[in-house]
Amino acid sequence: MKRYLSNFDLKFIAIIAMTIDHFGIVFKPSFYNLFRIIGRISFPIFAFLLVEGYLHTKSLEKYVLRLIVLAVISEVIYDYVLYGDAFYFNSNNIFFTLILGIFTIYFLDHSKKTINKYIKEKIDLDIVLFINYILIIIIMGLIATICNFSYGMFGIFAISFFYLFRNNFFVLTLSLLVISLLYGNLLQLFSLFSLPFIFFYNKNKGVNIKYFFYFYYPLHLLLLGIIKNLIG
Repeated sequence: MKRYLSNFDLKFIAIIAMTIDHFGIVFKPSFYNLFRIIGRISFPIFAFLLVEGYLHTKSLEKYVLRLIVLAVISEVIYDYVLYGDAFYFNSNNIFFTLILGIFTIYFLDHSKKTINKYIKEKIDLDIVLFINYILIIIIMGLIATICNFSYGMFGIFAISFFYLFRNNFFVLTLSLLVISLLYGNLLQLFSLFSLPFIFFYNKNKGVNIKYFFYFYYPLHLLLLGIIKNLIG
């Protein structure tokens, strides 16, 4: 089956969905829930692309540093525009979730390599790896929840599943369905509509304007905040 969507295409779809979501939060328009439903498409695509970034980056340190810089730059804007406070500690922007997600993937990846060195029996290996993965994901998910990172535990679980099940689309879909139900917010079920876009990913980079996508996040929030202030 031919696949049509490049890395650029997925990023563009994700930021459009995210912008619609944030527009709904800021301006509370009619059909507010429709704006939020469309917005659910964005995070799974960002989670998927984060895994792609981890697997293909030439420098993981620089990749993480870029995310940290954007997280810090974005936070005051995020807090003020979405919550009306320059320092709102009950929610922190998505870049913090992505950073923690990178560390989660790193621990999953490197702990597996370490365990493989010392355990050779397949049954024992599978049991130890399963316990190891569960502990890492839950601990990192709890950190995301305690720190009030955007999407919290759901975000870390989603990123982890995109990494662990990246070669099994059926298991990935089932896993996202389960965590969406467990998340306790039926709105999150609409995140499954992101999967057809991800399925048609062709592994090509497409147009290379990565810094546009990095800075789009704080800039689009800033623009929404300016518009809100102008119209009162």
